[in-house]
Amino acid sequence: MAKKVREQALSLSSYLKSVNSEDISENQDVQRMFCWGNEAINELIITVLTEDYIPPIILGEEELGGNLTQQYIVDGIQRTTALNMFRHMNWKTTKSFENSVIQYQAKRRDENGHLIKGEDGSILWDSCEFDIRNKTFDQLPDELKKKFDDYQIRIVIHQNCTMQEISKLVRRYNRNRSMGSNQKALTWIPTYARKIKNIANNEFYKNCVTYSKPMRVNGTYEQTVANSIMATFHLDAWKKSPKDRNEFLEENSSFDEFEIVNEYGNRIAKVCGNKFQNVFVFKDILCWIATFHNFTKLGLEDNKFAEFINELVNNLHSKVIGEWSYDALNKEPGTSDKKIVQAKIDTYTALMMDYLHITEDKTENKGTGHEIVCNADELDPLQFIKDNVSERVSEEDIDDYYTLMDDFKTLSGVNSESSFFDYHNELAFLGMIAYSFKADKDLDKWLIDYTHRNIIYSSNQVENLENMINDFKVFDKQTEEIKMQSA
Repeated sequence: MAKKVREQALSLSSYLKSVNSEDISENQDVQRMFCWGNEAINELIITVLTEDYIPPIILGEEELGGNLTQQYIVDGIQRTTALNMFRHMNWKTTKSFENSVIQYQAKRRDENGHLIKGEDGSILWDSCEFDIRNKTFDQLPDELKKKFDDYQIRIVIHQNCTMQEISKLVRRYNRNRSMGSNQKALTWIPTYARKIKNIANNEFYKNCVTYSKPMRVNGTYEQTVANSIMATFHLDAWKKSPKDRNEFLEENSSFDEFEIVNEYGNRIAKVCGNKFQNVFVFKDILCWIATFHNFTKLGLEDNKFAEFINELVNNLHSKVIGEWSYDALNKEPGTSDKKIVQAKIDTYTALMMDYLHITEDKTENKGTGHEIVCNADELDPLQFIKDNVSERVSEEDIDDYYTLMDDFKTLSGVNSESSFFDYHNELAFLGMIAYSFKADKDLDKWLIDYTHRNIIYSSNQVENLENMINDFKVFDKQTEEIKMQSA
């Protein structure tokens, strides 16, 4: 059986040369973008120049057939990019160092740069210091340049891998690292990950969409593409978490679907340009792609879609169709709940059809069967849990909580029609799951009982959570007393 893993050491200059020539590729489909700050880059550079320890770079080696292979960086993309920036991209260090002075030895030279030797012809050495702050590689002394280039990088290579196996390796090596939920989600869709990255760089995403820089580096940008596929072609199977959505698409989507969304983006960009960035915001991209999908069925010129968006901005934004207006939906926090996604697609489509004077039964706002309470304050689930349950919660925990939410909704004995499961209770429900982990308690029996009671819920998420926790404590105490009595 062929050895699965091999190890080797390369000089840093040789390793970076292999990366820059793409013998070793940084563009593994599911890898996250570079997201290090200046301080982290500074410390890595000084680690190399002081010959301190750097953990090995992990590579995955994909079999291409015919004895051909391609190596991808599995773990070490941030280190690689940082070192390359300093060595080859004229990146300058900043002032943020714990200790910026590097000690090194240099051959003694005269004022003309000629070597000075001892009487016996031996090399004479001087002890030197160099402050690395605000320096590029070219500004280093020759001795430190050589030390940087000669630094030995340990390489661990996983051999005989498929792209799917490489994606698993990315998850494995980043399991205890600060890989965000959207970054990690991309590892669950290896078949289409490269296509997703390509679409995220088309004209629509580059020129029409409003994104912050953090969204570019934390995976939100790419995840919006996957969400658009889900909303356009698989809305009935919508999943709460990015991981679950991507895992579903990996098994059920196709390259044709991704190409269609890519085409939609380019068509919108052609007629809209960058005039409607206040409309094409990240949380609504999936809904606008799905709306444009409905538009394509009408057989009209694409400029009609641009005319509709313009009218929406100027006049239609407050118009109510069914239960909703664009303005009301725009106040809703995020777009991770299926009911909100559906409401937006239905409403945007209905407004479009109304503007175009087209009447079709299928475009009527279908509604959700539940009242959705507006909340102008955009609440971040992670921050909500940190503020109200526990500070010791991560984005990965939140993903797990969302998965459990779906499981609880189908729990045997639970009243799935209870208002408990309405959208406006989502954060409180999430908080209860977080509480159960913190307190090491099982929610199943309480949830069955609670969802069958006629509870009046507040629009205040914190208040709902407090009421739920207090109710659970009473229920749990009563349950324990019954156990003791029957023992």
